Amino acid sequence: MSTLTLNVSLSPGLAAFVRSKVDGGLYSSASEVVREALRWFAEHANQGTDAAPTLLDFQEQRIDRKAARKAIAALRRSRKGATLGPGLTVKALRDLGRR
Repeated sequence: MSTLTLNVSLSPGLAAFVRSKVDGGLYSSASEVVREALRWFAEHANQGTDAAPTLLDFQEQRIDRKAARKAIAALRRSRKGATLGPGLTVKALRDLGRR
């Protein structure tokens, strides 16, 4: 079996995660960590489309829902009385875009 070498860019968070697995002695190299992660993903992907989580699924799990609701409420409060010019509100502008 021949191997293919690929260069992959990782976010700082993912790179730290991979490093921690190698430094912890669970894996001997970053390549082993990535290969196992890809095997896991492939195995779950073969079980059907609903079984395999996507990157978006993982990102959504990390969202602090309470903080998100608080930020949305603050945005709505700040937009409530906002105008974009004489007599033009955000709501009026949005309604113009729907026509």
